[in-house]
Amino acid sequence: MYNNKSYVPIATADGSMTLFDHESSLHFRSLRGARSESEYVFFESSGLQQHPTPWRVLELGLGTGLNFLVTAQQALESGVTLDYHVVEAEPIQAALLKQLNHARFFTSTLCDLLYQAVEASPPEPGVKAPPPRQFASERIRLTLYHGRWQETVLPADLTVHSIYHDPFGPKDNPDCWTEACFLWSGRHLLPQGRLVTYAANTALRREMVKAGLFIGSRRGSQLKREMTMAARTLEALKGDPSIEIQRKKTYYLERLADRPSRESLQ
Repeated sequence: MYNNKSYVPIATADGSMTLFDHESSLHFRSLRGARSESEYVFFESSGLQQHPTPWRVLELGLGTGLNFLVTAQQALESGVTLDYHVVEAEPIQAALLKQLNHARFFTSTLCDLLYQAVEASPPEPGVKAPPPRQFASERIRLTLYHGRWQETVLPADLTVHSIYHDPFGPKDNPDCWTEACFLWSGRHLLPQGRLVTYAANTALRREMVKAGLFIGSRRGSQLKREMTMAARTLEALKGDPSIEIQRKKTYYLERLADRPSRESLQ
């Protein structure tokens, strides 16, 4: 099914647009800059540019498509191939996405690829997890899984350099911030890859650790104090001076023997 809420397009400080939900008083992206938030929290923090082509990304929560567009544009400008997988329970219809004027910042080819994907995605009535649909243009391949993550079976051989964890927050979408969810996505993360998200509370980090991930933090986008990064190995978080590896005992209650030692962080 599509997301049929009455969202309102709204301009943000960097000139890009996002959507506002009057019912829940939620914005899809920051009013201080929707595009710049996507660039910083997801593309830049993932370290994707450090990996060889093809870049492979798994996203939970397509939303307005900004994370995909930012990453795809960077791939085109860098001359690399992008294989982008995204799981979305209720895609926003293309007619509403077109009101966000994405074409102001991104190529028409990429915008059309996004619109094509959401227009073709509705499942048959009664089908909880329809087959994924793939769409490609130039060096960009977008695979959209239309359904809840609990009902989505990702390819067993899928491995990704980055996981963009971008559903609504724990208060509004609690099922997406559990050990089970991080196990579901994290098993596809390469040892040198990173999971990145805008959220930074202790409860969600504890769930990540229970799922076998190590935790790092980075200064948050714009005026936010911090954001969270996670990885299957400590090595994936080391070497970047902007990342602080978290060693708080409260994060590691379920895996005290595996938490980073002071020596391992040197």
